[in-house]
Amino acid sequence: MSGKHATPFSQQTVVLTKQDSSALKWEANDWRAQHARLVPREAALKAQGEALEAPRRDLPHRLYGKKSEQSAGSEALGKSQPAPPRQRGQQPGSQGHGRSDRSSLPVVVAVHDVSAAAKHCPPCGAALAPFPGVEACDIIAVQVQAHLRRIQRPRDHKTWRCPQVPGIVPAPPAPRVLPQSPLGVSVGTMVLLDQYLSSRPTHR
Repeated sequence: MSGKHATPFSQQTVVLTKQDSSALKWEANDWRAQHARLVPREAALKAQGEALEAPRRDLPHRLYGKKSEQSAGSEALGKSQPAPPRQRGQQPGSQGHGRSDRSSLPVVVAVHDVSAAAKHCPPCGAALAPFPGVEACDIIAVQVQAHLRRIQRPRDHKTWRCPQVPGIVPAPPAPRVLPQSPLGVSVGTMVLLDQYLSSRPTHR
């Protein structure tokens, strides 16, 4: 080589034996092979390190960073209003699920009449006269199979003007699980019995 690209050692000659030359070539090829194997490994380790470092870099930003543009804009305009708490249960204006269809249950009519003593006025002893019609309500009861007990409560009315007694006296209502519930006492009894039997330990 000549000119400006010439190096100080370009004109010097080095004499090596064939054994030394082969050894140098073998070492050079070995270093190239090791480098080729380590390059993908180094790239994989670098990517793994960046993936592990990303959450750590994100923590200060999440802790000290600014809020979102939407929230910052709403606060700047004074439009950020706390949402009213959602009421529990069915929401006003929403479509109801309707009542359960119980038309397939058989109906067993039971008459609950006023006692003989309640059919007379306590102060004067006058007897109540039967009043047309009954007060009817349906209660779900369980006796071998579920059915509707249609409670009919005859009503009596007074034929005198004694103010201590109401004008119309119906029979007392049938017992229920809850005052306004359509479930009879037998349903609550069955539920409690099932819970008791399911909670008992089994003995082998």
